[in-house]
Amino acid sequence: MNIRRIVWASVLALSCISAPAMALDQVKMRLDWVFGTEHSGVFVALQKGFFREEGIDVQVLPGEGSSVTVKLVGTGDVEFGYATADQAVLAADKGLPVVTTAVILQKNPVAIVFPTSTGIKTLKDLYGKRLGLQLKSAVERQWRAVVKKNDIDTSKITEVPADLAVAKLILAGRIDAGVAFAFNDGLLPVAEGVDMGWIYFRDFGLPMYSSGLITNQDMIKKNPDLVRRFTRAFVKGWTYANEHPDEAYTLTVAANPTLDNKYNKIKLPAVLELTNSADTRANGIGHSDAEGWNALMHTMVSLDMIKKPLDPGAVSTNEFLK
Repeated sequence: MNIRRIVWASVLALSCISAPAMALDQVKMRLDWVFGTEHSGVFVALQKGFFREEGIDVQVLPGEGSSVTVKLVGTGDVEFGYATADQAVLAADKGLPVVTTAVILQKNPVAIVFPTSTGIKTLKDLYGKRLGLQLKSAVERQWRAVVKKNDIDTSKITEVPADLAVAKLILAGRIDAGVAFAFNDGLLPVAEGVDMGWIYFRDFGLPMYSSGLITNQDMIKKNPDLVRRFTRAFVKGWTYANEHPDEAYTLTVAANPTLDNKYNKIKLPAVLELTNSADTRANGIGHSDAEGWNALMHTMVSLDMIKKPLDPGAVSTNEFLK
């Protein structure tokens, strides 16, 4: 009897050794911009093996802006993307089958950023100042909406074309303030020793979801299990980053050594703060609701980005967070 058991155990062991390993699903994910600690949740999921645990091998690609990312996801060139919610809605409004499966940045990070030495505390403190703007951009449209909602007289403000160089122009003393993501151009001067402040647009009538995980509706129809596994690993990475921010920074730098600098270190806590809301505290990171999407789309209507709000269920889902 003992010999039989030994032989049978040996057969089982050999069968396990000879059995081929399960192939991982190969997918591509396009980010919204070049790699930074604003993507730490993604790199945590990679470095901790969360994607591989779900049977997925991910190639993470840097981006050239959310508008490009949503197009690539909408056309099926990449399976997943990380992009702002307004660009996802804009793409869906134009007929691209883009769906957001997890909203990571729950709050709008766009703000007026400025050195505290300027004395700016309110929007009207911009009168007589030079304000850097990236013309014909989504953030400029947000500025125009804030101006309209808060009766700001722009004739009293000198608007300066800033392209993507708000922080550089502030450091050079060529502008007094700029419209930008607070965790980018607002913190770059801080890393250079300049005390900075900012006024968030969300506090002046522009409630908007920001960056999140997007995929294609065809992908959801063809392989919902892959979408579920990817979303689960993706959100697990962001959840871990929130619970272990110092380790998240270390893991991100391990994947991208060029990010080992003061700017990226102070940026990560500012980004993680944006992942939290009353909704996520109740339902977990990544969760969104119809009220939030409707608020975003009504804001987009006021910005002339879309003609009318879409059905929130057509552009977002919490199904894969369950």
